[in-house]
Amino acid sequence: MRVLLSLMLALLAVTQAARPDPIPQTDAKYPFRTDFANQGLPWYRLKPGEFPPSHSEHRVGGELVEADYIHRSGVFRMDGSGELVNFTLPSFGSVTYLNAEADLRDVPLGTYFLFFLYLDDQGVFSRVATMQDEYTMTAGHGFRYRLLEAKADAGKLLVARHSIAKNEPEAAPKEILVDDRTKVWKGEKQGKLSDLAPGDELLFNFTGSSRQMPRRCTDVWVGVDTHKLVTEQQRKRHFAFIKARGVPAWIDRTEGDRLTVTLFSSEPASLQALFEAENIDPDLWAKEHRRISVAVANEHLRTYLPNVTNKGATVQDFQSVPTECYGCSGVRWVIQPELMLEGFRKGRNVRLFVQSWPVEAMPFGEGLYAGGHDEEPADSKELEPADFPYRTDFGNENLPWYRLQPGKVPPDHSEHLVGGELMSVDAAHRSGRLRLDRTGERVDFALADVGKVLYLGADAALEDLPLGMRCLFSLYQDEKGAFTRAAVIEDEFTYLAANTITYRLEAAQLDAGKLIVARHPAPVKVDYILEPRVAPDFGRIELEVDAGTRVWKGDHRIKLSDLTVGDELLVNLAAQTPTSRGRCTDIWAGAETHRFATEQQRKRHTALIKERGVPQ
Repeated sequence: MRVLLSLMLALLAVTQAARPDPIPQTDAKYPFRTDFANQGLPWYRLKPGEFPPSHSEHRVGGELVEADYIHRSGVFRMDGSGELVNFTLPSFGSVTYLNAEADLRDVPLGTYFLFFLYLDDQGVFSRVATMQDEYTMTAGHGFRYRLLEAKADAGKLLVARHSIAKNEPEAAPKEILVDDRTKVWKGEKQGKLSDLAPGDELLFNFTGSSRQMPRRCTDVWVGVDTHKLVTEQQRKRHFAFIKARGVPAWIDRTEGDRLTVTLFSSEPASLQALFEAENIDPDLWAKEHRRISVAVANEHLRTYLPNVTNKGATVQDFQSVPTECYGCSGVRWVIQPELMLEGFRKGRNVRLFVQSWPVEAMPFGEGLYAGGHDEEPADSKELEPADFPYRTDFGNENLPWYRLQPGKVPPDHSEHLVGGELMSVDAAHRSGRLRLDRTGERVDFALADVGKVLYLGADAALEDLPLGMRCLFSLYQDEKGAFTRAAVIEDEFTYLAANTITYRLEAAQLDAGKLIVARHPAPVKVDYILEPRVAPDFGRIELEVDAGTRVWKGDHRIKLSDLTVGDELLVNLAAQTPTSRGRCTDIWAGAETHRFATEQQRKRHTALIKERGVPQ
């Protein structure tokens, strides 16, 4: 019997192996690959001046772990695999949160989003046309959840999703995981899980999920009135954001002294709601030749002193355009500026202001001018590839990289900057080995004759750097074209301090092994202004911590639990991997601690120089 069974299993295996692969499903409606069809076709590629068509994206779910407000970019942790993915929002890209348009600064880290991705120039899915939280996806498709049973002690809610239009269940009951960090909202007040009652109408947001950590509910919104309230609040918040900065658009074409511009929006209803609130009828405004103002913006939608450089214009024509794509509002205007600017070119971005909106400078540090190139916060500086006669990390791919010259300090931004774990050091030969972030590739490096090492904000010897620490390497090519020559090696502490950045603690989630921090620029003096200018936060980041993370305050060590909200932090990190941004090995809390750590390193290096002599 056992032999017969074995023969039958073997025959089944051969039969299955002989079957041809299933033919990929095709859909003639789409001339490109999609997530559900046409596997043999290439993916749609973003094109200048063209909004990507619906369903041309690759959808990936993940948890937001880093957001850069200035450059409209960030990092998310992919569901399931935990892989970290860098992303950027193109100029037409949008964020939808609580079923309303939003900016990245409106969104809490740790929130699960569905990302609509496109390939970048390197063939990586990193360009986001839109991103939507769970609340938006549920409410936007006409669903809510009805609470069947609250099992708060067991960390579970039993719910059934139902259609609002049909008022009937659309799916079998499911369990949602909750814990002590789950926030419950009813109206404008925060309640408790124990306040929930069977029959409550609920909407949720969640964390991401991984093999180690299942999806957990971060927020519960209770009742239809609450749902309307939070969506309306987010909509008003975004309206204020747009009115302060102008409606973004791009220039479709220029003809003489006229520009044809298409306005951006995550969906037509979003811009329509703003226009209705401001009594703007796009067609009527064109017929009446209403006046507006227009300012040039860059790819990140940042403007250069719009209160000074904006130009008045009249609306000449209105065109309704298709919206079966991502980013298009459906509104296209032909406008006639009173003066044509250099930036008014096809494919460039602009921001439009109606006459009733005050045209003011963008918040300090967010605009393209902050009062002086040397004084503006480092994160806000916008580098133009055309200003450099060599290839850089941010442009000029058609030019060669700068080559190091003996005894000559290389010019600014000529380096190829990489991060990696310091694996080994040969102090006698000023060389070592590093392991690159994410990929794990090993690189042997040597310090150039003008190369220097910085640690804790001060000069250091190569052997001062702890092995296993993540460093930033300013690399140049050797004779074979490989990036192995280091001009500068520095730790994270030094990099942050040199760029006047600290991390301000917003929340410590030690049971989850993370700190939520704001990327906070230091106040700077600008031109003739006597008082230092303070820029708003430039972003948020999750920092990974564990029992091995050392925390320093003054000259002594404290516990992670001793950190308090508002503490200004500098950090050093362990290596980055495909699933980790690098665990914090050390945290220094407070400006006095930062100065103390730098001064101690300076004294150590001075003593070393006295002992060994100044290197030649």
